[in-house]
Amino acid sequence: MIQKRVLILNTSHNDLRQILALKELGYYVIATGNQPGLMGEKYVDKYVQADYSNKEKILELAKSLDVEAICACCNDFGVITASYVAEKMGLPGHDTYENALIMHHKDRFKQFAKEHGIQTPQAEYFLEEKEAINWLDNAEYPVMVKPTDLTGGKGVSKANTYEEAVEAIKMAFFRSKIKRIIIEPFIEGTQHACCTFIMNEKVVAYCTNNEYSFANLYLVEIDTYPANNFKSVKTFLLSEVEKMCSILKLKDGILHIQYRMKDGKPYIIEAMRRILGNLYMIPAEKHTGINWDYWEAKTHCGLDCSDFPAHFGEKSFYAYKTIMGTKNGRIKKVIIPETFKKYIFDEFMLWNPDKPIENYLSEQLGFLFFQFKTKEEMNFVLFDRYNDIYVEYYN
Repeated sequence: MIQKRVLILNTSHNDLRQILALKELGYYVIATGNQPGLMGEKYVDKYVQADYSNKEKILELAKSLDVEAICACCNDFGVITASYVAEKMGLPGHDTYENALIMHHKDRFKQFAKEHGIQTPQAEYFLEEKEAINWLDNAEYPVMVKPTDLTGGKGVSKANTYEEAVEAIKMAFFRSKIKRIIIEPFIEGTQHACCTFIMNEKVVAYCTNNEYSFANLYLVEIDTYPANNFKSVKTFLLSEVEKMCSILKLKDGILHIQYRMKDGKPYIIEAMRRILGNLYMIPAEKHTGINWDYWEAKTHCGLDCSDFPAHFGEKSFYAYKTIMGTKNGRIKKVIIPETFKKYIFDEFMLWNPDKPIENYLSEQLGFLFFQFKTKEEMNFVLFDRYNDIYVEYYN
């Protein structure tokens, strides 16, 4: 029996669970990516190195491999490329290329949100550095400056003054691959997220969390599940998600939103149609009883999802903590207090004692996954005793 062939667009630790799901579904899994040697590579049947952000190159590769499905990775460029290839080849399981751009380019999403009354900070978008700097004469601070096309906080800055905004604009243009940026008001408040699963343009499951950033203010370091006070905004946010799905006729699968709460009002700041980084889905599966990576892999392959779990629930209190360094250098070990280990149900380490940290503000060294009985217990371990989990370096 000849196996069906699927192309997945990366093999990072964040893509590993999707790779395993594709294998479970019986596919011959071919992977590509910018960086060979990532941990997911040893689980695929074939690896071909290629830049997955180059949609024409990946289209050429997919045609040459005669694949029957394409699976996006944990990156917005991967989602956009997968949608483009699927559209060109008539493959199932992806939004149109146009809709992928709307959902994953911040300027396009903000324009869409404004046109259709989606509650989000209203942004200005710029194609030229000079134009953006000139606009600052009318700005009210603080503002957020962001490349339109990057994720993980890359190139993002909060600016409290004109001088800071000028530097932020220069950095955002430098980092953006397509040389477009947005500037939007900074929403004072708390940050949260809601990961939904869509079927027939309706939300059939959701997982919520609070987001915290410490070492790097633009890189989420800790998520705690569920989100605080979600019940008060549940109806509104899920209706906003379904509004997006209905207008754009979005395909089945994950639609994740980040939002900030101010004075009891939620503002959607990001949306994405992909699995999440930081191995988000490990505690999400424990929390909801749903293997999100498995079902996302099924949708990418255009498989029947009518047996999606009819019941789910946000159970107990879960969290992950990203292990971050405090300086560059060689790591000796990660210190975890013995009293914390009873809360840890899994861990996933990435650091290598033979490979020094070169950028401690962005290099993730590993993840710890927690389950707690109470919110108070969770807050005590993760925040009151935040510094008790730390990295020890070689001299």
